[in-house]
Amino acid sequence: MFNRLQSLKKNQNLIKICFDKKNNNRSSNIIRCFCSIRPTSRGGDIFSTKSSNDAIKGTIRSNEDIEEEIEMFSKKTIKKKKVETDPASLTLAYDIQEAMEKAYNEFQKGNHEEALKRYYWILSKTPYDNAVRLQRATVLENISRLSDAIADCNTIINTATDGEVLSEAFVIKGVCLLRQEKYNESIVAFEKSLVLIPNPKVVDLKKEAESMLYPDTVVVPSHEDDYEFFNGLSSTLMDCAIVKKSSIHGRGIFATRDINEEELIFEVPSLLSISTELATNKFDRHDHDHCNHCHISLKPLELENENEISKSKEFPRIEDTLNRMTNLPLGDISGIGCPQCNQAVFCSNECESQGLAKHKLICTGTPSNIHNPFLTKFYHEISKLEAEERTIYLLMLQIFSLQYTTGGNQDEPLRPMQLDEFMKRLVYSEPSKHQSTYLSRRDSKIHQLMKGIFSNREISKEIYYRVKSIIQLNSVAFPTSRIKILSEKNPMDELGYSFDFQEIPSQQLFSILVQGSFFNHSCEPNVFVATPVVNDKSIRFCSRRPIKKGEELFISYLEGQNLPFDTRKFSLQSSHSFICNCQACISKKTVDFLSLLD
Repeated sequence: MFNRLQSLKKNQNLIKICFDKKNNNRSSNIIRCFCSIRPTSRGGDIFSTKSSNDAIKGTIRSNEDIEEEIEMFSKKTIKKKKVETDPASLTLAYDIQEAMEKAYNEFQKGNHEEALKRYYWILSKTPYDNAVRLQRATVLENISRLSDAIADCNTIINTATDGEVLSEAFVIKGVCLLRQEKYNESIVAFEKSLVLIPNPKVVDLKKEAESMLYPDTVVVPSHEDDYEFFNGLSSTLMDCAIVKKSSIHGRGIFATRDINEEELIFEVPSLLSISTELATNKFDRHDHDHCNHCHISLKPLELENENEISKSKEFPRIEDTLNRMTNLPLGDISGIGCPQCNQAVFCSNECESQGLAKHKLICTGTPSNIHNPFLTKFYHEISKLEAEERTIYLLMLQIFSLQYTTGGNQDEPLRPMQLDEFMKRLVYSEPSKHQSTYLSRRDSKIHQLMKGIFSNREISKEIYYRVKSIIQLNSVAFPTSRIKILSEKNPMDELGYSFDFQEIPSQQLFSILVQGSFFNHSCEPNVFVATPVVNDKSIRFCSRRPIKKGEELFISYLEGQNLPFDTRKFSLQSSHSFICNCQACISKKTVDFLSLLD
């Protein structure tokens, strides 16, 4: 190549200009000659002159030539250097894989020590495998070698780069610290895990650590948790309403579509109820005529002239028709008694299963409760009170009994009383880590009795005070009914009878509603509870007037006729501690009638 360049430099003047003598105008027809280099058979270089067209053809390749060269190159086989593998390394890799599978199987079977031996052997061969170290930390936590598990987690945290592995290491470390009662450090570990990967289970672990760190304080859910909770609550409102923030107060219920007058909006249960008759009778602790859980009458449907009608050949069809029309059984319900006291009665197996959960802790037939002096003293103490006050304390007893079974692990001793997600949001508006709560002399005495009844659940003064306050603010009283079917012979009817329905008062309930607790008040309400209410698990809310989509739904907290503005203002301030700003109150007009029911 160097020789070629030298030759090219010497012959750079080989461009010849020729004149065409045949041209009369002596115009020069310039023919440019290009020097081209072509190898000879001897390896030397010779220069030749070509016209421009020939030169272009000789020096520029066509697309066909380029594609042909690419194809030829792709067909050439590239010989790779053969890498020899070490048989010993293959054997070790196989042994490690086999040991990992066996360790996992041993762990699943509960043979933690055997699994741990295998993980120690694997890490002796692969000391930087953080996935194996994480599995060993899990086994160590399971067998309560908490310090060793934390050491493994710290090694992973210092060396790992994978976010998922780091997040799991922080979780295991947090659990170990929680079990060591190092609550502050465990909260930090859970928070670092959540920064890497959000996980609802880790959120719950963090809440548990916070509840143990501040036993007198309920940890109020964050805004994100509230959003998820209230969306779930709204999904139970039959696609007619939604629970969201209200400009009136706190949360409210809003229509999600146009609703006609007297239309069913949704049907929901109460959290729990108690018969006011139990409060009226100082010494009667159970109602033998109603289900202890749903409070339905054990004879909900009464047929007039049943003895006569039952002799008719059409009676099976009559019974089936009445059951479908009322969704209630005809005749008496064979109640299922509590196996301990045989005083609390349930209408079905489902009610027995759900009702016993809150009943067993205050059942007077349970051996541990028979000799519980605190339960006996509690009933004696509230027997001195008026019926309305006695109802509040009986409902408090039911709530704490329910929270014992739904809030936290009931088998774990000596922990604070925890509230479930609904009660937590209902009872606590803002967290308060340091708050002195004043209790009256009577409440101080009953508070001590409650603590004695639920001896392995610490009930703080704050929780006691807030639960009592929310009962006073959010509880509603309404009657339940039985249905009497009036019958008359009618030869024109295919069943031989015509029927009419009549409500018969059954009992008065004092209840804490679930979804209904988020209704705000108005002296011009647009929603009412429809009667008859046959049990507290199917409470129907209906519209008083047409309601537009997006409009807030209101009930009345007051009862009465011809209620002037001053009377309503005083009643709401004294019972619910707020001033109503509805149109009726702004105009200070007298309201003809207010009631929750219609």
